[in-house]
Amino acid sequence: YPFASKEEWEVADFLLCSPLSMAAINQFLELPMLKLSFRNAKELRSCAEMLPKGPSWKCQAIPSPNPTKSPIQLFWRDPVECLESLFSNPLFHDQLDFVPRHIYTTSAWLLCIYSE
Repeated sequence: YPFASKEEWEVADFLLCSPLSMAAINQFLELPMLKLSFRNAKELRSCAEMLPKGPSWKCQAIPSPNPTKSPIQLFWRDPVECLESLFSNPLFHDQLDFVPRHIYTTSAWLLCIYSE
């Protein structure tokens, strides 16, 4: 949700990230070969706004003992909010592992892969 398929999401993502104006997006969406659940740029934007929001960025000014031309700013996200967002996202429902596992390069279990 709110897009009918992965392909529809890819079209929507392309249009939303493109520099096209709303009028140009409307003109593109009027093509008869397109069978999408949104018919114009306004409906596309409404669908995009229904997507779940991730954790917000926070900004904190860092004092510097030395003078700088501009203030030092630290941008960060709350790790607890990030985990809550991941755990509540239905796309990751069966994708999260909480138990370590061994992954090998071959079926003979000769070389173990170590990774994060």
